[in-house]
Amino acid sequence: MLRRAAVAATTAAASIALVQADSVVRDNSSTWWQTVDPVQTFHSSPLTPPEFNVLTYDMSKPIDGNYTMLSYRGTGTSQPAPLIMDNNGSLIWSGAEDGYTDSMNTIVQKYRGEDVLTFFSGQFYSAGYGVGHWNLLSSNYSLIKQVSTINSTSNAADNAADFHEFLLTENNTALVEAWRLTETDLTPSNGTGTGWTFDCVFQEVDLSGETDKLMFEWSALAHMNTGESYFTVQDDGNSSSKPFDWCHINSLEKVSSTGNWLVSLRGPSTIYYIDGQNGDILWRLGGKNSNFTMGTNATFWYQHDARVMAGQDVTSGRFNISLFDNAAGGGAPSEPTARGLVLELDTNAWTATVMQEWIPSFNNVAPSQGSVQPLDNGNTFIGWGAVPYFTEYAPDGSIVQDVTFGTTENLVMSYRAFKQSWSGNPLTSPSVAVNSSSAYASWNGATSVARWVLLGGANESSVTTQLANTTKTGFETQVGNVNSSFPFVAVAALSSDGTCLGSSYVYSTNSMNTTSQQASCPSGLKVASPGTNGTSAASGSSAASGSTSAAGRSGAVDALVAGAALVAGAFVLA
Repeated sequence: MLRRAAVAATTAAASIALVQADSVVRDNSSTWWQTVDPVQTFHSSPLTPPEFNVLTYDMSKPIDGNYTMLSYRGTGTSQPAPLIMDNNGSLIWSGAEDGYTDSMNTIVQKYRGEDVLTFFSGQFYSAGYGVGHWNLLSSNYSLIKQVSTINSTSNAADNAADFHEFLLTENNTALVEAWRLTETDLTPSNGTGTGWTFDCVFQEVDLSGETDKLMFEWSALAHMNTGESYFTVQDDGNSSSKPFDWCHINSLEKVSSTGNWLVSLRGPSTIYYIDGQNGDILWRLGGKNSNFTMGTNATFWYQHDARVMAGQDVTSGRFNISLFDNAAGGGAPSEPTARGLVLELDTNAWTATVMQEWIPSFNNVAPSQGSVQPLDNGNTFIGWGAVPYFTEYAPDGSIVQDVTFGTTENLVMSYRAFKQSWSGNPLTSPSVAVNSSSAYASWNGATSVARWVLLGGANESSVTTQLANTTKTGFETQVGNVNSSFPFVAVAALSSDGTCLGSSYVYSTNSMNTTSQQASCPSGLKVASPGTNGTSAASGSSAASGSTSAAGRSGAVDALVAGAALVAGAFVLA
């Protein structure tokens, strides 16, 4: 059964209401569109996350309450970074504070039973690939480890991962892929003979020991030639510095019920089902050599993010997969618009049938990137890749929330977008700043803060007088007013049960700068251990330890801002 999503992109309907938040533009205003990347700015933090423009928010429909995970990047961004945002458009965490800039595939996964935040860091290349590693951060944002592919050749450069896919499994392994530079016959792709290209390689890596070990490796060129691709040799392939991109691997998963692999190669516009033991191709979906007869509207082009849907059994002979159909991105025919797509595959009749599709409000193609995520509440969340939008759809296909976070495709983007739960307890300290007579507080990455206490003192070593106790509102909260009787101020962050989660460094209202003195939590409160939410805290009054000063963090971010133009990239073939 085909269910086509509604594409209302305005807020005119009576049932539509807009998010009320200081970090959200509440209508499609002309001023918002005057810059490529409208951003939020704060008094207490140099972070500049994107400002969300909420085009649609239907409050009559349930919305998933989890955070939005973005990999905010592009030449139009002033501060690219892995980001966590809430439904109000408020920043939860930006990796820019810790030096993480361009990233891909920011997502929460499980590692040894604990939630970790994972994303790619490394070199980005305009051909649409990367060379680097995957970071695993704990709930306090410290780096647990970095994972890459395992060098199985004599070329040391092969020991680096690409940025398209990284999945952790319950068996303590990682699924990771790479673009391996090699030479091969390019005549099937309009070449004149042997030339330079990329071999699409994926691996399963064992993470259980002190040293990561290779368990399985698959090579595209070992099982097909470049003629499967719709990409053809143009002015590339004649040197190792300009290789021909024919396969462009962009998603990978291990099907738990069979141990086989589902792999998406963009160039061939094909999804491959691969034997988990010998690497043989068991079937192809889409492209020039599809094993399936494609039903009405089932054909897709230059797809991303192919997944067997939860609860589906691939051995049953009939099951559903989801994918992101870009509808464009190469030389072959394309469709009018990108879409999220669910296909039913029948491996007895060998047919592919559209079960549901979701059409974007902008009604156009997505030149690259993109993701489709079924949510626990029955909704579906789609990131539109090179087009800086994400959309949450109700089960009937209607739009619950439609958001854009930039104005120009390929200049502002997020490779994928996800909604997930996350509990963050940073080792850093809260930040405080004063503008005129108002004090402002923030704490990058802290998810358990419910209230802020403003503290004041006559000197920086005695900032103990409580001046205000204020409910947290958004990333930054105006916590109260200051006066000349208390020339030194600080803030303390409290959880919902009154535990003091951390205190800031003391701020001088005379010099308008942070000092090197860290304030103490208000006397009599339970104090959380650094990097926790208070569940293992001891009672008493103490300053947090192991924290980074606000001044030090500010300097690091200022350096990132200054160099952002050098590292932010628009990669239209991701």
